[in-house]
Amino acid sequence: MKETHKKKTGSEIEVEVILEQKEFDTYWQEAHNEAASKIHLKGFRPGTAPKELSDQAVNKDKVFEEASLKAVKWSLDEVIEDNNWIVVSKPKIEIIEANPIGKEGPGLKYKAEFSIFPEVKLGDYKKIAKDILKEKNVPEVKEEEINKTFSWLRESRAKITRVSRNAVKGDLIEVDVESSLEGKPIEGGTLHGEKMVLGESKFIPGFDEKLENRKENEEIIFSLKAPADYWQKDLQNKEIEFKVTIKGVYERELPTADNEFAKTLGAKFETIEDVKSSIVEGFKHEKEQREKERIISKILREVAKESNAEIPDIMLEKSLESMIHETKAMIGNNQIPVSDEKLRESLKERAKERLMVNLIIHKISKDEKLEPTEEEIKTEMSIHNLDPNTHYDYSYGVVEQKKVFEFLESLEEKK
Repeated sequence: MKETHKKKTGSEIEVEVILEQKEFDTYWQEAHNEAASKIHLKGFRPGTAPKELSDQAVNKDKVFEEASLKAVKWSLDEVIEDNNWIVVSKPKIEIIEANPIGKEGPGLKYKAEFSIFPEVKLGDYKKIAKDILKEKNVPEVKEEEINKTFSWLRESRAKITRVSRNAVKGDLIEVDVESSLEGKPIEGGTLHGEKMVLGESKFIPGFDEKLENRKENEEIIFSLKAPADYWQKDLQNKEIEFKVTIKGVYERELPTADNEFAKTLGAKFETIEDVKSSIVEGFKHEKEQREKERIISKILREVAKESNAEIPDIMLEKSLESMIHETKAMIGNNQIPVSDEKLRESLKERAKERLMVNLIIHKISKDEKLEPTEEEIKTEMSIHNLDPNTHYDYSYGVVEQKKVFEFLESLEEKK
């Protein structure tokens, strides 16, 4: 077999392969024998007819086609393996010349075009990581955060009692809400059995005040102007009409903030100080994780700026399709305010950035010999109860990312 190849672009390969008659004969003979074994001739069991008769009955064109397919598959696989390529697109095959046995010329000559996993030329990721790790912040937990969380714990365990009096701030109320604009119902603006703490709701400013001193079964009709920065842009600065029915008023009795209350929160708590210490640790862990993510994200973005890779179109398309699917799943297919074409265009650059970061992670993993082991991948799948047949590649990626992140974090210079 003779093989020549050239790069059309950084990741696009064109290969030309020539199989001599003797080499191609192996594939032809195998295809011919298989076809002959399936010939049905009257008076003979399959595969027992005389060779001369079965040879005459064999479809020579079909045999030649089958032999060519197998010859291309196995020879191209050998070329790919010899060159250590990772193919990321389906090869386009063009038969240039093919000669049956006995004729002059090569047995088979063909051309194949395909995309391979791109070569990544990394920036100085170690220097970049060391520089950015110097910016790492030590998380600080504020007293306000502790108090707010402790208050939430008390409120979440408040005793709720239905009352017949007028609603006051701090009460839990249950309401039905209908909202409209210029007499037409607002999409998503009808709520049934909505529960809210009076004075703490997330409705338009002024909404809660309209419901103070109202009793169960009262119907209140009023209008409020949406603020200029209202989250629904089409309602900004618009006068919205509301019809609210009070379905129930509930008094909330908060538990006393003492050690007895602390004990109700779990076996590990004996005092209020135990609870607050746990809150502090929770905040510290959360902030440390967020800071780690910020630092790693910045490192990878800066490395990407100093790295190069010619990304095949097919890889970029897969990355883009993945981001479009994620966006639609998160927002809702029918809630996206732009066309599919505009959404695709708006996500294209981000998809390229994400793909480049993934290529960088893979390259660092390879260069630093951090490739996941089979045991690590199995452990990852076992922890999350994932099916190896469908989630092997995903789990490989997760483990690879963790190991690279840990490696980059380890470059922090000790003070």
